[in-house]
Amino acid sequence: MATRLRLVTGGLTVLVAFLLAATVACDGGGGEGEATPTPVASEVQDQLKQMVLQLEDLPSGVIRAEEFFVTAEESAADSGDREGRLAMLKEWGYVQGYDVTYQANPAVVSVTGLILVNCTATLYSSEEGATASFADAMQTARTTLAAGATGAEGMEAEKVEEVASPPLADEMLWLRTTAKAEAEEGTEAQTFADDIVIFRQGPARAYLRVWWLMDGGRSDFIQQLVEAQARRLKDALP
Repeated sequence: MATRLRLVTGGLTVLVAFLLAATVACDGGGGEGEATPTPVASEVQDQLKQMVLQLEDLPSGVIRAEEFFVTAEESAADSGDREGRLAMLKEWGYVQGYDVTYQANPAVVSVTGLILVNCTATLYSSEEGATASFADAMQTARTTLAAGATGAEGMEAEKVEEVASPPLADEMLWLRTTAKAEAEEGTEAQTFADDIVIFRQGPARAYLRVWWLMDGGRSDFIQQLVEAQARRLKDALP
């Protein structure tokens, strides 16, 4: 499923397409093909919602634009090998995933550079399954970014780098892609960053994607979001 949001930042209009099915959200999830959902206890769903960033972790002026739960069947729906992917998820002990997207208003963008935040959390029946999922997500992220995908139309990646960070979870990968958007008439080109951070803590895996404006944006603020996501994940687990 693609979430497409049109944003205006400093006179520059940007059409952002979060192609979650092509990246590493809920194990390639977010699909809306025909599927027979697997029943999941409400307690698990409540736990998943606590594993991701909350509105109180974000600046005032950010709204929750979209949220949904993802079953194994839905997660596998957009895969080229749907049956094979579903079998793999079941082998890993996939329980359920949760996906939420937050959008900043222009005032927040001008102060912090923050544009969009996408968070997912996925719970597995064992730590081994979450570890296998993390390895798969890590490979998918690196492959996708190496191909120059920025998640936005009209932009090409200029640089992809791994961001150094203290270990905030059992396993963690932080990748940053920078891209320059062409200027519209009367405006200057602007540089954007697309940060993807994947966490594995015990039997759970979380994914944080932050789209932000580097011109005037603060990298220390992005670090704070990454640390807050790691805390949310840890605190939600027994």
